[in-house]
Amino acid sequence: MKNELPTSMVFDQISGYWTEMVDAHSTEKQVSFVLRHLDAEGLVLDLCCGNGRHTIPLCKAGYNIVGLDASPRLLQLAKRKAAKAGAGLALIKADMRFLPFRLEIFAAVLSLDTSFGYLSSEGEDLRSLTELSRTLVDQGVLLLDVFNHERERRHHGKKVGFEFWNFVFCLLQKFPWFSAFFRWREFTSFFLLQKRSMEAKTGLMRDLWAFRDKKTARITIVEHVVRLYASSRLKTLLGVAGLEILGIFGSYEEEEYWEESGRLIIYAEKTISLRKQE
Repeated sequence: MKNELPTSMVFDQISGYWTEMVDAHSTEKQVSFVLRHLDAEGLVLDLCCGNGRHTIPLCKAGYNIVGLDASPRLLQLAKRKAAKAGAGLALIKADMRFLPFRLEIFAAVLSLDTSFGYLSSEGEDLRSLTELSRTLVDQGVLLLDVFNHERERRHHGKKVGFEFWNFVFCLLQKFPWFSAFFRWREFTSFFLLQKRSMEAKTGLMRDLWAFRDKKTARITIVEHVVRLYASSRLKTLLGVAGLEILGIFGSYEEEEYWEESGRLIIYAEKTISLRKQE
């Protein structure tokens, strides 16, 4: 059966697999994008830093950067990687809704590779945006990078329901030989089978992941859920949090955003100083 643990605990459980998955993706492109769009001045927060794959190279590039995540195991991996790379940076375990930082301390906040949208409701997501806005200096910058809601809805909104795939994945656990009927994606230490669905009404994108360990042949199944927002809705939420969108990109190569773009990358600036409101 699939794992229905809270998001941080899911990533704790698959931390080793997850590190291989994300390191195999577009980390270099994402870091290069940040280098092109963010000056290395002031303190920077890497929100939901995971295993430090962005935090560490940015630190090495001269950024004064702090990494924050809710997953203890991913932070342990980040600490080991940072020590190996000789990167002296602070890594903090905390909830993004209750950031343990004083008012207006960061010049920039990074939320890369769909780290936003994992909380239980839109209200909680807004609360996290308000918190990061609180910690940004006046005219501080937010780089927010997520999956493109429009594209995912068009491509995955009418797929076979999760009830069917839940049944199939349960069969995989009970009868491992059944895995021979599927095309698995290969990584260094495991094989991955993934099925995705997008709920148009809620904006929830659901992934079922089956990990088949190469050493033990054990199959682990988890459900990964993230809430995606249309660009217009994100603009509204950011505005409520005192952040104004200055630019939108559809890729890490700065392609113009449209409904079929793979990414929705927002460059926003804090427009309301909380100190001025007091």
